[in-house]
Amino acid sequence: LPDKLQALPKPSAFPRVRHRWNTNEEIAGFLLCFDIHQQWLSTTPKLRPQSGSMILYNRKKVKYRKDGYSWKKRKDGKTTREDHMKLKVQGVECLYGCYVHSSIVPTFHRRCYWLLQNPDIVLVHYLNVPTTEDSKPSIPPTIPLRIDSQEWTKDELLKQLKPMCELSSVL
Repeated sequence: LPDKLQALPKPSAFPRVRHRWNTNEEIAGFLLCFDIHQQWLSTTPKLRPQSGSMILYNRKKVKYRKDGYSWKKRKDGKTTREDHMKLKVQGVECLYGCYVHSSIVPTFHRRCYWLLQNPDIVLVHYLNVPTTEDSKPSIPPTIPLRIDSQEWTKDELLKQLKPMCELSSVL
């Protein structure tokens, strides 16, 4: 690793929930010091983590993308549409980011990050980004029961929506 990155502050705790996106420096900090905090790694995939959830996985051991959510598909309708980018920390390109969008709630996202030097450890962050000024999670006023050529029952939709929008106390 470049000297600039080794000098980054090393966090002593890993927040399991954060209701904002992490900065590139924060992401790098978590990924750089996972080896001295093995307890931060999750060994099983989480099913539909709530908005704000942050999870560290070893991608060789956990199929973290099988999270139970319905993500936007490519035009072929088979594969998930992902946006990929390399990110810089203190001017050094060292992170890789992979972003997906919910096919049901357009403001709900999953972002995955890993170090270019160590792609085995991945930080996964789920967040419903509010579009209103009151900073509350938003859902569309009407949700079609047919999304991405898939039929949905009311129960299936609720299972998707509750953790995305933290609606468990409302519904």
